[in-house]
Amino acid sequence: ERGATVQDVSKPALARNAGLPNWPGFDLLATHPNGETRRIEVKGRAGRDAIHMEANEWKQACHLGDQYWLYVVFDCATATPQLLRVRDPFNRLLANAVDSTSFTIAASAIADAAR
Repeated sequence: ERGATVQDVSKPALARNAGLPNWPGFDLLATHPNGETRRIEVKGRAGRDAIHMEANEWKQACHLGDQYWLYVVFDCATATPQLLRVRDPFNRLLANAVDSTSFTIAASAIADAAR
C-alpha cells in the first residue's frame, strides 16, 4: 500500500536469501521508494491480549532503534482487525521479562505508543 518492496525474512532460508543471518530478530524487511528501510516484527492476537517478544527480537529492537518497527494486529479473530504500528519499540515501550528468553508488552502500552 505504501509502495515498499517487502521481503519475508521470518525463516532461516528466507533471511539468508535477503543477506541476513538465519534469525535476524524480525519478520519482514521493507524498503520504501524514498530509501527508508523498516525491519518489522509482526504479532497477531485474536483479541487484545499482551504480546510476547523473544529475547532476540527485543535485542534487535534495541540495536536497530528507529529502523525497527513492531506491527501488532489485534482482534484477528473478528471481522474488524486493528493494525497498530510502533516505531522504535525498545525506547517507546516498557517490556516485562518473563524469563531470560522472552518479554511481555501490555496491549494498552502498544495502543498508547502506536502511530
